[in-house]
Amino acid sequence: MALPISRGRISHTVRSEAGWLMRALVAPLENETIIRRAEQKFAAHIGRTECITFPFARTAIWATIQELNLPPGSRVIMPPITIKPILDVIVHLGHEPVFVDIDPTTACFDERELAEVVKTRPAVAVLTYLFGLVPNVDRLVRILREHDVFIIEDFSQCLNGEFNGRKIGTFGDVAVYSASSVKTFDTFGGGYALANDARLIAGLRRRQNELRRARRTDLLKSITRNFVRNLASSRMLFALVTYPTLRMATKFSKKAVGRFTGARSTEPLANLPDAWFRRYTSVQAQVALSELPRVTARDALRRSAIDHVVASSGVTDRPFGEPGQHHVYWQFIVYVRDFPRAREALAAHGVDCATTSLVLLTDLPRYPGQRATPWARRLYDLGVYLPCYHQLRKSELERMAVAIRELAPSS
Repeated sequence: MALPISRGRISHTVRSEAGWLMRALVAPLENETIIRRAEQKFAAHIGRTECITFPFARTAIWATIQELNLPPGSRVIMPPITIKPILDVIVHLGHEPVFVDIDPTTACFDERELAEVVKTRPAVAVLTYLFGLVPNVDRLVRILREHDVFIIEDFSQCLNGEFNGRKIGTFGDVAVYSASSVKTFDTFGGGYALANDARLIAGLRRRQNELRRARRTDLLKSITRNFVRNLASSRMLFALVTYPTLRMATKFSKKAVGRFTGARSTEPLANLPDAWFRRYTSVQAQVALSELPRVTARDALRRSAIDHVVASSGVTDRPFGEPGQHHVYWQFIVYVRDFPRAREALAAHGVDCATTSLVLLTDLPRYPGQRATPWARRLYDLGVYLPCYHQLRKSELERMAVAIRELAPSS
């Protein structure tokens, strides 16, 4: 019998993670030479003048907005689906989030709605590319530039994506990347801010230097968590332990188990956590230097895999991005009509699936800016994550295609 297919995999090998765990026990954490080298390599890879490392992408956004010296209550355009800590940063700094619904075909801002929102004189926009899909970046950026909106590109899910041959992450005033678990470029956490403006770079570097010293325990926890996830999603252990456990847990906690990496808190933060303001370590920088040369080849495998599944299954009801652009498919999403039924139909073929673990920010009544975002709601509830990683085998791709093809009439 064919082994079940995990909904996701860690990009590192189990062996390499064991090695990084051993190194993290004793290696220096503040080797500035290694950190600078990793920053320079990543900046060159994207095509930016400079990269400044932070512990999280949310911290990079915090530092950027601090450097803008905005008046209190400034309006910040945000996607309705992203990680909640970005919203926490905006609210904590005393600014007003303004949510723009998504285009269901690109999972990025709806252009018509964005064109109306910019008339309200927002100061900043967090332009977020979900799932490795590339929208029509020229049109989105033009709308924002025409109204002097400062653009923060969050390309955490779209590393190596391109629009008209130009790298995603080079269109905004600042770009941020989250090198966290399950990303295609994962350094056991960390956030990168990339910019070209010398004055802004100097300010971000100053904010970086003001961060507290890193804690070895935090690094060890991050690597250990990745290592456990890696083991749990490895083919044999997933088949023997993880998948049966998930199937059993589904009967008791459908919401949490149905989310890609589990349920997340939706409560407001009284204070931004101390861990958000500790330095990126030189061990993580060494991971970056080791992993970055591998990312493009892994992207090619993943893109080829998803292209094959799409062609074989004929699935059309999905976010697919702007036609003709270079999408990198951090995740492969299809829309269904009933998630529990779809999950069971896919499980009949041994295909694990989930809905997003990102938060629907327009569904948090204790936060400002609440409004209806129906397309984001559909994506949040009925956009199904299917296995999408470079380790997929041809036989697994064929099985996924069959499962999706049979799913279409009933899902």
